[in-house]
Amino acid sequence: MTGGAPAIVAGEESVPYAALEARVREATGKLRALGVAEGARVGLWAGNAIEWIVIALAVPRAGAVLVPLNTRLADAEIRWQAARAGLRLVIADDALASREIGARRLVSFPEWRALAPGDGEPVAGHDDPARDAAILFTSGTTGRPKGAVLTRGNQLASARASGAVLPLAPGDRWLASLPFFHVGGLGIVHRCLLAGACVALPDDFSAEALDRAIEDHGVTHLSVVDATLRRILGARGGRPLPHRVRAVVVGGGPVSPALLEACPQAMASYGLTESCAMATLVRPGASDAQRRTAGQALPGVELRIAADGVIELRGPMVMRGYLDDPEATAASLRDGWLRTGDLGEIDGDGCLRVLSRRDDLIISGGENVYPAEIEHALREHPAVADAVVVGVPDEQWGEAPLAFVELRAPGEPDLRAFLAPRLARYKIPRIAFVDAIPRLANGKPDRAALKSARR
Repeated sequence: MTGGAPAIVAGEESVPYAALEARVREATGKLRALGVAEGARVGLWAGNAIEWIVIALAVPRAGAVLVPLNTRLADAEIRWQAARAGLRLVIADDALASREIGARRLVSFPEWRALAPGDGEPVAGHDDPARDAAILFTSGTTGRPKGAVLTRGNQLASARASGAVLPLAPGDRWLASLPFFHVGGLGIVHRCLLAGACVALPDDFSAEALDRAIEDHGVTHLSVVDATLRRILGARGGRPLPHRVRAVVVGGGPVSPALLEACPQAMASYGLTESCAMATLVRPGASDAQRRTAGQALPGVELRIAADGVIELRGPMVMRGYLDDPEATAASLRDGWLRTGDLGEIDGDGCLRVLSRRDDLIISGGENVYPAEIEHALREHPAVADAVVVGVPDEQWGEAPLAFVELRAPGEPDLRAFLAPRLARYKIPRIAFVDAIPRLANGKPDRAALKSARR
């Protein structure tokens, strides 16, 4: 802890490190008053807020395991996760606390604030690297989501590896531009607190609110997906990001070349819930060719491509396994190597190129078609705000690409003609114009919803 330096800023409120320590100690005592014992799993179901961070830091001090819950899920989905994680206690913000999700006890934020704390002393060994620290459910785009069990050692290794490439110090401010229940959002908290830097909270995740927070909070770093960065730059009306912004870490998929050109601070990364956020990152000062990749492995991460083209990685930030699922754990973790399910290649500089999720790969007439390649080409059209490509059944070719396209203004430009000189004929998709592309809570496109819409 670094005393009077700000640990969190949100709106007009600033929480110095000394005050954060006091609030976490009080929250630890409240968890004890609620009967939280060592090894218990505590659900935290709320939007990004100072209180979220305080409770999340208190849970391991009480000897418990944090289970962040997605605020956008339906009741049935949350009930399933609460049962799967064996949650006896869920702490929820005011907007969610009235919903019945099957936990033995659901405490609203107002109830939480009114609680008299018990003993706030942390349990012995709460910071032990071998200790389970959090269970984060995967996005579940195919089948039921799985609970990735992350240890304290995973979290520390991830934060340190990031800091070795993007050093943080007191005075730096990382925008919490991803939800904390997502591994990328939670990673921001751990990186900042390990380095004595500050977490900056926007009012919400709209492009205007994110841009306002960048300006008002003196942000130096932010984490986004491709679509979010494009929206922020659009909200700025062509103005570049402030010079003090040193790094814009872009995850969730390949970054379009046009976006890299528009934002010199953008650096692509690659990671998963199972790797405790990013495992690769483009280095500051990288060449143009390197910036068009997902970067090199972070310190401590080993990277390889398996015989079937799947990206595999190994390192101290890789999860312990999946919650109560030895079969899925054995299938994904082999001799410490995590099979990501994504297809990629490693170039001569050691940079990773992510070609596609294995489940997203389109095989049309025997040819591999990578959605990201088509999406990047579509985004080069001035009328296209965003595009997502999925594979759909085709009688002649077995499968064919279909592009869902969101436009900047009404109209239906001839995008197939635009793509003709840019892509091989078998890659040119059918086009479906949509008002807005559905997205998951982490900002990634909801490909499963788009595929279902075409059935």
